Amino acid sequence: MGNLWYKCKGEVWCDLFKLDMEHPVLKTAEGVYIIWTGINERKVLKVGSGLIRSQLMTARQDVTINAFATRGVFVTWSEVGKVKRDGVEAYLINSLSPLFVAYKPKAIPIKIKLPWEE
Repeated sequence: MGNLWYKCKGEVWCDLFKLDMEHPVLKTAEGVYIIWTGINERKVLKVGSGLIRSQLMTARQDVTINAFATRGVFVTWSEVGKVKRDGVEAYLINSLSPLFVAYKPKAIPIKIKLPWEE
């Protein structure tokens, strides 16, 4: 499945704590997201889905995510329709083994290209 993983200006991964939550793209984006720390040795902190802006605003307030702020916390998201969203989220959780999993969809995983794959 081909998909677009969003980056910030300059084609760099977005810093969760510096991301402009009022950007027009974020106001309407729905799909899946990945939050991680580290550049060379990446550790995925959280994977989720829904209204991207709302989910990321909540993540900014999460003390477990904030604990990694000094190391850099990055985020990307991909717009995925509601029909496939649970399956894509399940695939991301299975593939990336996030440190924090609040909810795992009971859906057949749907494989997508990960943001770091060329």
